[in-house]
Amino acid sequence: MANSHVLITRKRLLVLLLILIILIILLMTRVGYWSLWRGEDLKAQAESQWVKDIEVSAKRGSIMDRNQQILAQSAAADTVVLLPEKIEKAQNANEIADQLSQILGLDRNDIYEKATNTDKKEIWLKRQISTEQSEQIEALGLEGVAFRDDVKRFYPNKDFAAQVIGYTTLDGEGQTGIERRYNTTLAGRAGRQVAETAKDGSGVPNGQEMMIQPQDGLNVVLTIDEITQSFLESACKELYESQAPESVQGLVMDVTNGEILAMANIPEFDLNSPPREDAEALSALSTNVITATAYEPGNIFGIFTAAAAIDSGSAAGEYSCTGSFATDGDVVSCLNGAHGTQTLTDAVLDHCSVGAAMQANAMGRDVFYQYVKGFGFGSETGIDFSSDTAGSLAEKRYIRNADVAAMGAGEGLEISQIQLASAACALINGGTLYTPKLVLGLSDAEGNMVESYEPEVRGQSVTAETSAQVRTIMEARAKEDGISLTGYSAGAISGSAVQHKDSAVVADKAVATYIAYAPADDPKYMVMITATGVTATDSVESVCAPYVQNTLLGTLKNGNIMPDETLQPEETVTVPNVVGMELQEARDALADIGLRSSYDGSGSVVSQFPTAATEVHKNSTVALTMETKAIQPEGTEMVTVPDFTGMDMTQAKNTAIASGLVFVARGNGVVQEQSPAAGTQVSRGSSIVVDFKLQIAAAQ
Repeated sequence: MANSHVLITRKRLLVLLLILIILIILLMTRVGYWSLWRGEDLKAQAESQWVKDIEVSAKRGSIMDRNQQILAQSAAADTVVLLPEKIEKAQNANEIADQLSQILGLDRNDIYEKATNTDKKEIWLKRQISTEQSEQIEALGLEGVAFRDDVKRFYPNKDFAAQVIGYTTLDGEGQTGIERRYNTTLAGRAGRQVAETAKDGSGVPNGQEMMIQPQDGLNVVLTIDEITQSFLESACKELYESQAPESVQGLVMDVTNGEILAMANIPEFDLNSPPREDAEALSALSTNVITATAYEPGNIFGIFTAAAAIDSGSAAGEYSCTGSFATDGDVVSCLNGAHGTQTLTDAVLDHCSVGAAMQANAMGRDVFYQYVKGFGFGSETGIDFSSDTAGSLAEKRYIRNADVAAMGAGEGLEISQIQLASAACALINGGTLYTPKLVLGLSDAEGNMVESYEPEVRGQSVTAETSAQVRTIMEARAKEDGISLTGYSAGAISGSAVQHKDSAVVADKAVATYIAYAPADDPKYMVMITATGVTATDSVESVCAPYVQNTLLGTLKNGNIMPDETLQPEETVTVPNVVGMELQEARDALADIGLRSSYDGSGSVVSQFPTAATEVHKNSTVALTMETKAIQPEGTEMVTVPDFTGMDMTQAKNTAIASGLVFVARGNGVVQEQSPAAGTQVSRGSSIVVDFKLQIAAAQ
């Protein structure tokens, strides 16, 4: 019995030992699992409870003009937040909803719902409010309403070069324009602050702390000149108001290196308050039509066809225009009928589509395409911007003779305005095709240039000799159109095309383009303005001419281009008052004293530019706004023109801007005259022309 009992006891001990061994193995396996396989993960979780890791934002760089005048910068702003628990204790949710809905323009019920939502400790109500709104809310002293520091992108000139500069999200992410194209450069790199914390999140005495400093973004320095941009925008807005097109675009370029001194798209929008709630409207307003949109160029393309004909040696002595030219069963027609027998120069000046078609046909498909490509059409320009369309140019192997003839006349292909301007610069400067340039380089916070971008040559479009011949044609166009720049010689080319919308032709509407450059003998600057949706008339090609002329003259003076004193001053005349006259009567009155006219409808004249009593050179063009364009659409806000008499330039400009008017200055000194007169009712956004004269004190 004793042995049996001992045996049983031993068996039990063995079982217990075996169980113990198994438990030890299981325990060691589990420990190994947590140590070896999950160790790093657990360590990270523990450290996350003991370590506070905060991102430190970098300051977004500014966007500047070529003289480092700020066009876009980041500024401190307040964000309004609600603290529901405090609001519940103070029982002031209704007061908060009433007051903040009025100040912030938000829905009262929405504010009340957020103020009473005690499931959340803090609710953001509205970000990046204005300083005035912050002051109003702070003055109320509402319990449960607080502010949080925020950063807002600020544009000091509001709608200035809006489509070029672009805008950002509320979080500072570039969405369009330079803001998008250079977003990474502007944004910089965020830093980090890492520190040990106690269980409650507070700092630990003598705890470890590490700071990785943020790298602020660099500034983007544009080729845009603020003064030249102002000249161009004023001219484009004046054209937009007087001729009522759908849109107006303008460019000023340095023909010697491809730099863009000004780029305007009208209508514009305030970059400080883009219509974010209306995506379709925002997309339309923020699109840079000059770089993003392609269109059929029409008869202005004839100057490039003529240049190719001259350069290739295929140009004929004469071209006979019967009003149409048929090839492979397709017909190219001249809108103005038959021009008869013309030289190549006459064909260009007459905007003869038949002449251009004949020139392209004589070159043949291969040679013609070589020059079209050589001018940069059919490919992206390489501009340093967020959009750069290649346009539409069919592959050469699919092209018939009829297609070549149509393209020679500017039909059957699509180009962008930046392609047109770039190619025009090449025609003017001796044939060198430059990459259009919007950015000079990058600078640091102290204004030191850390990176500079040099001009880029894309190729040679035509020879210098051909360029010189083409400039002779363009000088003839400038003289014929009355482009007169006191002390400067100039060249020009104009054209028009039918307007298309949704692949259909828009009846009685056209796209008009005018290009001028100066000085003619040593070209420096080129100005191009395009108006889309102007009324199609016999003089539609010259509708933009007066506005191009004014911009070019201002650009030459701002660029310190000295006038040629050997040029004989041209005869000047005083513009008569033709407001109220019927169209033909007004045109006759202007023609009688040697002035040209462009018009936008029928009936009687309701306004004119330049205004009556202005001194202009003979053969200048007076833009007439007709009765059919004078009817104001419903909802147009009217303002009263202030009296600028005796003000200096700064006072007058500030007064005009405060009144919602576009300020157009002529001369220097103090105000002597203005148009329209003080007290006149005009629509908000109208242009006011103010004449300044220097006042010389009498000798004592």
